[in-house]
Amino acid sequence: MLRPHRWPPAAEPEDLGAVVHGPVVLARAPGIVAALRCVFAHSEGLSLPFVLRAEGVQAEAASRQSQWGAVDEDGPQGWSEPVVVVRVGKHEGFADPAQARGSAGDDAYDLDANFWIDVLPDELSGNRLELTVSWPQAGLPETTTVLTLRPWTPEEVLRLL
Repeated sequence: MLRPHRWPPAAEPEDLGAVVHGPVVLARAPGIVAALRCVFAHSEGLSLPFVLRAEGVQAEAASRQSQWGAVDEDGPQGWSEPVVVVRVGKHEGFADPAQARGSAGDDAYDLDANFWIDVLPDELSGNRLELTVSWPQAGLPETTTVLTLRPWTPEEVLRLL
């Protein structure tokens, strides 16, 4: 069952988190790449700092796709964004960025986003996190990556206060 996972802007984590996986490229095609800077485990979920970079024709397509196009009786036309689907154990759903910043230049497109997944993997799932990323309108094909997160203890998730 797909359900959106979202870190609401008002819900800041109460801890710094523990790094449980290092940087990883999630999807790549000529002129475009999507990656995670790392995976942070918090006491109540996972934080996924996401980056997408495009150059050349893919940058132009990404820039054009990430802006609202014309609106007609069917709604907005010509707009899209990267799609990130996350599976943690028996939970699966679309990830919506809590924070996202993008910039487009003549020959480059950069997107930095942060996804919050409100569940933690367990030993039954083998500490696995599955991510499927796509943005076909900008030239990024659907690609699935399975990560095995390193085990962590509650003591590693440092509290801010």
